[in-house]
Amino acid sequence: MTAVSRVVAPNPGPYTGPGTNTWIVEAGAVVAVIDPGPDDDRHLAALEQRLDGRTVGVVLVTHSHPDHLPLAERFAAPRHVTVRRYPELGDGDVVRAGNVNLTALHTPGHSADHLSFLLADDRAVFTGDLILGQGSSMVTYPEGDVAAYLRSLDRLASLQPRLLFPGHWDPVTDAMAKIDEYRRHRLEREAQVLAEVRRGPGAAADLTRRVYGELDDKLMVAAEMTMRAHLRKLVDDGVVAERGEVYEARR
Repeated sequence: MTAVSRVVAPNPGPYTGPGTNTWIVEAGAVVAVIDPGPDDDRHLAALEQRLDGRTVGVVLVTHSHPDHLPLAERFAAPRHVTVRRYPELGDGDVVRAGNVNLTALHTPGHSADHLSFLLADDRAVFTGDLILGQGSSMVTYPEGDVAAYLRSLDRLASLQPRLLFPGHWDPVTDAMAKIDEYRRHRLEREAQVLAEVRRGPGAAADLTRRVYGELDDKLMVAAEMTMRAHLRKLVDDGVVAERGEVYEARR
């Protein structure tokens, strides 16, 4: 079993949980670092302390969101190592770090540029924000794509992993159950949105209030972006019609 540890960035919040996980993968004489995280002096110092002079073989990034990518170049430059992410890394590309192979999996949905990284021998996957340690991942319009997200979950399930290292919260030791939980959650939300549209047409903001109830302003913005992502899939599927700003069920 490959040894894996983490340093949690000091960026807790409603969308990041306790903070972003920077994963350190032991690869013999070197380590691979996944998701250096936000450009934060405290986090950089914590990483340096944890590495304690270890040689870094490669820096990998799951996606370009500001809690995962920004520290990457600053961390990598003095070590003279490359930062590798999509689209330079494509689906199925293998990155060799020391004695470890990490296979890049293009898993869009949360973001178009999202990669997960497979440790095949360990049946372990670094999932970024495709799957979190708890709660649900945000799939928000216009960047998020619900259909792509569901395909990515199916792709992950087909690998039958036993362990997931998520971008936030703790490792997931019952990987297949978690993947199933995430898929059911997304499909249940889709069914809820479709049922609400069938109850009566509405604009995205109106449908959001009808489905989610009253939320504070910040959460309401996120909920509406999620609603729009689901509505986009339902329009593409041909079960909902978009009439200007209003969405209605197709007869």
